[in-house]
Amino acid sequence: MRIIVPVIIAIAAAGIAGAIFYQPPTAMAISGIECDRAEQLNYHVHSHLGIFVNGVEQQIPSDVGILSSPSCLYWLHTHSDDGIIHVEAPEAGEYTVGQFLDVWQQTNSTVFFDSVSNMPATAYVDGEEFQGDYRSVPLESLKQIVLVYGTPPEDIPADYDFGSITR
Repeated sequence: MRIIVPVIIAIAAAGIAGAIFYQPPTAMAISGIECDRAEQLNYHVHSHLGIFVNGVEQQIPSDVGILSSPSCLYWLHTHSDDGIIHVEAPEAGEYTVGQFLDVWQQTNSTVFFDSVSNMPATAYVDGEEFQGDYRSVPLESLKQIVLVYGTPPEDIPADYDFGSITR
């Protein structure tokens, strides 16, 4: 008993200490975008992304950039399939469409990216063609961003009803 009780206490103490100090693995950053266990609200803006492939609108999936194991949210993510990109970061910065696409490609299915890999892309911001690399389009508050792969649709959406979202 003099030996068994201290051994049991030592094992229990080690188990409790391990549970207290254990940190589950974190996801690796993608294109400079970290994945945190809680939403970061110091810098919080929303952009809407519409995607067209040969004139047909494509749906952006819900939960892009939201992982269940390890449980974390990338600073650029979606909550629903409405195309709203949530930029929720610890500080203001320049976050881009290219970074969001990288998070999407690495945290969700690559089927969409495989289907457009050889197609030219053009970006529009609030209905105006973006001059430069479409991946460098900044994700800014309440902006309507449209990516067109291949043939454009008849009309490029110039705005989006963000509803009650104010920033």
